[in-house]
Amino acid sequence: MSADNRPSTRQTQRPGVREITVVGGGLIGLFTALYGQRAGYQVRVIERTVVGSGASQGNAGEICPSMANPMPAPGMVKNGLANSLAPDAALRIHLPPSVNLSRWLLGFARNCRPGAYEHGFEALSSLSKRSFELFEQLPDMGVATTLDRSGNLRCYADDARANREFAVSQRVRRFGLAAPTELISGDQIRERAPVVSDKVVAGYHWPDQWFVDPSILVHDLHAALLLAGVEFIEHTEVTGITPYRDSVVVHTDTGDRPTDAVVIASGAWTPEVLKSVGVRAPIQSGKGYSFSVTPESMPEHVINMPESNAVATPMGDRLRIGGTVEFDGTMDKFNPSRIERIIRAASPYLTGIDWNARFDEWVGPRPMTPDGLPLIGAARASGRVVVAAGHNMIGLTLGPASAELAISAIGGQKLPGWSAPFDANRFGSRGPGPTAQRNRVAVSA
Repeated sequence: MSADNRPSTRQTQRPGVREITVVGGGLIGLFTALYGQRAGYQVRVIERTVVGSGASQGNAGEICPSMANPMPAPGMVKNGLANSLAPDAALRIHLPPSVNLSRWLLGFARNCRPGAYEHGFEALSSLSKRSFELFEQLPDMGVATTLDRSGNLRCYADDARANREFAVSQRVRRFGLAAPTELISGDQIRERAPVVSDKVVAGYHWPDQWFVDPSILVHDLHAALLLAGVEFIEHTEVTGITPYRDSVVVHTDTGDRPTDAVVIASGAWTPEVLKSVGVRAPIQSGKGYSFSVTPESMPEHVINMPESNAVATPMGDRLRIGGTVEFDGTMDKFNPSRIERIIRAASPYLTGIDWNARFDEWVGPRPMTPDGLPLIGAARASGRVVVAAGHNMIGLTLGPASAELAISAIGGQKLPGWSAPFDANRFGSRGPGPTAQRNRVAVSA
């Protein structure tokens, strides 16, 4: 990405905006608070439960720009959606789907076209490359998190599939992203990671893909922000937003809170918040699951198992196993069968693990959009209301650059051309909710 094609690293403030409120204390919200504070704003974060809840802390911890592609992809209708009703499917849809989920699925299917996929992949590549640059700057910003840079091992039981996917992986080079250099045998993989079983016959090492323990990252971001004077208000639910010409009122279940501008970074809860400003945000909760085990041999790399849609990430003295996407109309209802599904999928690829001794079972709502792209930018109703939500399964990878774009939008700056596919208004508008109707003269007052 050229210097002319990235947001200004020297953020400027919008005249009359001194204080901003970030709605959502997950990773996107924390990064937004970080860049808002660095830009000179007084920052407040409002979180419905506790900082780092939702999809932030239990994910696989991957920072993988080369793999940051849209979930709706060619072949997904045939290989993903068509099988999604099966109880053991990696992508699981419970019946009957709601009206909103049915519409979402139709949009998802339309975005599986090759042209839509390539368009989205190119935009995500620019965003993820910028995030990579920003992750390296975190220590200089007072965030002490250690990033592991050892890369990913992708493991296959099917030699033909390993060859096909290795060839496909080379396509990321056209976006300036790192690609694996050679196929290696299962024995060569086991030399690097003895935890990999004999079932694996081939694979490859994908360099320049990092990982981190997301719980530690959340803690380090939170600590740095508290030290910098950012205010956190937890256990407070935002129910709506009313923009005025010179301010914004954030409506919560504990009262109204005026502010100069607001960034909506509330993950899967974003659609309800945005109703009051007329932004249509077709975000569905695609629940992810994970748990931890203690293997006899801890790998030094992330172990990706594409055939089983499972991933294993070393995090200190535990190995986190994650996978699956579940649409059941809930945010955080725990379904034990999803954990069993991950075990059935991952266990043939890994050895030296007592799966019955697992711990830290977790479920979290990933904010899924029908085109696989986040919503980032100012709402059409007011430049003082900015959205940074809908990051699907790659919020950690995209977090810093998304936050930088959001703070640029708050400052009234023109966003780079490559970010146009993330337009927060691209799904159209909807009728304002009761709060906005009562205050319909507010914006023009």
